[in-house]
Amino acid sequence: MEEHAPRFNLSIVSSDVEVGGARLSAEYALSDEEIAIAHWWVLINCEEVKYWKKLHLNFPEVDGDLEYHNMTFANYFRTWMDMIKFDDNPNWSHELLLLAMQPQRARVYPTCTVNGVKFVSEERDSRRRTQNSGVMAKGHGLDYYGVLHSVVELVYAEGMKVHLFKCRWFDTGAQSMKMDQYGNLSVNTATRAYEDDPFVFATSVKQVFYLDDLARGDAWKIANIVHPRNIYRAATLGVTIPGPEADAYQEPNALGIHDVATVRENNVKHGRVLRIRDEDSTFIDVDPNEETDDDSDDELRHRLPDINSDTEEDSSDDSDYEP
Repeated sequence: MEEHAPRFNLSIVSSDVEVGGARLSAEYALSDEEIAIAHWWVLINCEEVKYWKKLHLNFPEVDGDLEYHNMTFANYFRTWMDMIKFDDNPNWSHELLLLAMQPQRARVYPTCTVNGVKFVSEERDSRRRTQNSGVMAKGHGLDYYGVLHSVVELVYAEGMKVHLFKCRWFDTGAQSMKMDQYGNLSVNTATRAYEDDPFVFATSVKQVFYLDDLARGDAWKIANIVHPRNIYRAATLGVTIPGPEADAYQEPNALGIHDVATVRENNVKHGRVLRIRDEDSTFIDVDPNEETDDDSDDELRHRLPDINSDTEEDSSDDSDYEP
């Protein structure tokens, strides 16, 4: 395994993500609508795009209307990037143009290794004695718990890839998450929430083990966040290690997490409604030496400010079979 520097100068493109396993079957493939949602999610959570989001929200016709902003921002962003290119603006970013052009395809995989930590889809995990499907993502004042449904690889022009986790999130309401006197967080895994917002950057999650909550029983699981220690990339050690499919010892799988049909039934039974997850796009890099913590065009042209961004070009082999 050979160490590579990031090919594209964007915070959402990481060389520490390695997908694994054969591509999943057609039932896991993203629909055109899901691809559009995934691309929109990437745009609004990309650090280099935040300035453009703020500019768009301040437009008189938008005036802070988030719904209108979400519906129209992608098209405005594409127009801006095209205009910067045509004007030969020295601050034009090639990577931002690639991002604005939307993904050319979406590939779906069952496993992924992120900075040495292996994640496995819920379906595949259910057939193993180990557990690698639990995930936790930090939001604004709230942590989101769930399981990995699939690994999504969005492929943009010139082979620029962005990796997302499509997750099944549990409800974060007070009736679905309980903390005991010892600080153990128990989650009701029979619930489901944020179904319209399933995506998160692969690099912004922590792995979680779900252990049976013997006090509450049924679908309640104690969430145990994994704090990896002494994990190094193979290239830094000068050795060859097995690929993403190789198993590593983990705690036994906490069986009994309800399937989708049961989750939907429980949500309807208890009158739960869907909510949009408030995602914090902070990236999490595992440091093996760090102590763990518990816890019309003229009008547009007139509005264009200057931005500073490095430009790089690259090519990628897209000869893979496309589903």
